Amino acid sequence: MRRFVILATIIMCSGIYSYAQENIDLIEILNIRQDVISLENRIANLIIKNSEIANIRGVRQFHIFWLGDVENNLKKEDYLDHSFLYKLGYGYYHLGTNSLFKKEKKYIRTTTLITDAAGNLVAIGDARLVHISPVFDSNDVKLAKMFFDKEIDFVFRIGRTFNRYVGIKGSTLCALEATKDGLQTYTWEEFMKCCFDEWVY
Repeated sequence: MRRFVILATIIMCSGIYSYAQENIDLIEILNIRQDVISLENRIANLIIKNSEIANIRGVRQFHIFWLGDVENNLKKEDYLDHSFLYKLGYGYYHLGTNSLFKKEKKYIRTTTLITDAAGNLVAIGDARLVHISPVFDSNDVKLAKMFFDKEIDFVFRIGRTFNRYVGIKGSTLCALEATKDGLQTYTWEEFMKCCFDEWVY
């Protein structure tokens, strides 16, 4: 009897452990770690070549990924239980060369927010170019600060517009919308009730 209780306890605990997820690491889920390393090296080279930001100390990169439902078969239930995260796809920028001896290079598509050592937004870019602006959009500034302050770990676009995002912190999802009144944040429950149909479908 005692052996059965111990065995049942082990099975129950291992079952709980196998379904418990402390963090949602989409870089691992999507198997894009090498793509992110290549992208960050590319952007670092673009920063070095840009005289306006090359001398800024403590530069950091934060990426907004362009992910989506590649097969157009996700249902609302997939968003409710977070299983949609395992069904996302991504695209690349393909950058050609003028040389016959160099292959075309591809870099995962993102919008990259670049901050200084204090978390101030100093540039925005992607694999193609990095640029600065006299005045950045306040929503980009806020998003960069959220990244810097570790309020969010991972962000990707959602829906068919450029101003709506999913943010992930640990195992918690939230929805973000850049509006003229500022960056609006919704819990995942709020998002599913108020905005899902408008944003996604």
